[in-house]
Amino acid sequence: MNKIIIYIPVVLLFMLSLNGCDTWEEDINIDPNNPSTGGQSTATYDFDPGEFMLDMIYNVVHGWDYIHWNVAPAVCEYHGKTISLSQGNRHQAWHAFDDSNDGGPWVLGYKAVRFIKQMRNAAIENNDINYQAIATIWECYDFFNLTLLFGDIPYSESIIDNAPLNPVYDKQEDIYFTLISKLKSAGLSVDPSSQIDAFTDPIFGGVMALWKKFANTLLIRYAMYMSDAAPDSAKALLNEILTQPEIYPVMQSNSDNAFFHYDGIQYKSRYYNLASSKMDEAPFSNVFIERLVSLNDPRMPIYAKPVILVHEDSTKNVLPSNQGTDKYAGHIYGITTDNAYASSWNSGSNYASKLGEYFRTEDDKGTATSECATVPMALATYSEMLFFLAEAAEKGWLLNGLSAQKYYEMAIEASFNQYNATFNSSKYISAFGNTGPASVSDYLAQPDVNYEGGRDKLTLIAEQKWIASFLMMFEPYFDHRRTMLPQFRASSGANAYSSTGSATKFPSRSAYPASESSTNRVNVEKANATGFDIPITDQETRNEALMWLLKPKGQNWLQMPVFQEPDYPSDYPYRGESFPDFGTNFLNWYTEHWNSMFWWK
Repeated sequence: MNKIIIYIPVVLLFMLSLNGCDTWEEDINIDPNNPSTGGQSTATYDFDPGEFMLDMIYNVVHGWDYIHWNVAPAVCEYHGKTISLSQGNRHQAWHAFDDSNDGGPWVLGYKAVRFIKQMRNAAIENNDINYQAIATIWECYDFFNLTLLFGDIPYSESIIDNAPLNPVYDKQEDIYFTLISKLKSAGLSVDPSSQIDAFTDPIFGGVMALWKKFANTLLIRYAMYMSDAAPDSAKALLNEILTQPEIYPVMQSNSDNAFFHYDGIQYKSRYYNLASSKMDEAPFSNVFIERLVSLNDPRMPIYAKPVILVHEDSTKNVLPSNQGTDKYAGHIYGITTDNAYASSWNSGSNYASKLGEYFRTEDDKGTATSECATVPMALATYSEMLFFLAEAAEKGWLLNGLSAQKYYEMAIEASFNQYNATFNSSKYISAFGNTGPASVSDYLAQPDVNYEGGRDKLTLIAEQKWIASFLMMFEPYFDHRRTMLPQFRASSGANAYSSTGSATKFPSRSAYPASESSTNRVNVEKANATGFDIPITDQETRNEALMWLLKPKGQNWLQMPVFQEPDYPSDYPYRGESFPDFGTNFLNWYTEHWNSMFWWK
């Protein structure tokens, strides 16, 4: 992974300090052809469009950078969150999706709209096709993410000049096709031989050929996301792109990957900003670590750190299962007991692996060091695109191109290369000893990875994509909701929470923010009543309602298989002589139910 340091112009730093307290701020309605700067109005729009670019991009990224860490990894079984019964991995109240709305995707996503409009209008005034194209590409990226998370949202009236304070909510289907049309047009308008000022562009450093590939690669993503709701349109779009590579160039290698690059000074990576206590609250889940161990996966010692402490007696506690000298283990996923008891499972987080040094470097006190302040956020990758194409090819949707197996194997190798994951590194040998494969081809030949090894091929693709997509914004959540593969399990203890959360169902969406409900109540009520397959009247129906993209799947689509949660305290691991009720039935529970948490067992 290359880390690019972006030095941000002072004027942009000043503009990013401007904050609003509501979705529809007064300044979102500034006339872009007659903007105000420092209280003075100008007769013409004589700003350099690049002056708005960082604000435009950063507001969107910053709106997601906490919940992409706090919510998606827990919901998608990467992390075994130990604090707060309302967190996603407990399968109770999914309001972790909603807690971030006041400073999260909704508010900051709509704040970015102001800068999108300002940059576009400045680009029009300056006859700058490139900045016009980027404004539209980013508009599409922003609104696609918002509609994927919420469903029906304000779009047509929010993106116009002089937008009303209470915009109507557009249907997701209408938004979707409008954005696809805009994204195609924007990509086509880009001259790939051209360049913009690198200092204005924290994603591609001003290289327009990469913006063009980004736009077309996103079209593949969004075609696959709508493949159930509009299969004919999805297939047509895929083939339009793939049969005309000279018109629609897409990512060709990891050098085309889209990352937001933090400068490490004014804008620091989320992994740097997290307190050390947050690392203890979010160790890896047993599901993720056990799957990586079972596959001898070279990404494990990159994603995760070895445990600090290891138990000795497997009849009393859970022991790491990898064969190397560095031990890796996860915290049990999804238990619904009291916070204190959940966090102390198996004697606590020191017995579970935490975020690896690729993402977060720490001093001896667990405080993040400056080295990880510039770790970028992945927005779209070559590997992700290849997995989409593998799925499409396996379903017989592509008119030409490579085989599904070839796309699948290329995607896995691309992910290895993205992380520089090798089979001869000291960390790999310390994790797996001499038991692991010696090469990519050996890895691909393993029974649980081999494309022709007899496992369900769509599960193979989804499983490897799940591994490769770790911490890639909210895409792991969006993609799993679409496929429900691999088959994540929910705890039996979550069954009691259907009235306050999704219980044993995978979460369908985020709720509209409370601030939006108070300022745009009529339109929110209409969206809740008519925008989904069932009216949303309470927390339970919120978590059952399916947006347009999911309606063809049906109400049972999000139901997860259930594993038997351990009873407290007898089924819990041993805690020492001071807690005589713990561990009395641990070995029986472990023998009968531990493997039931894992779809591959």
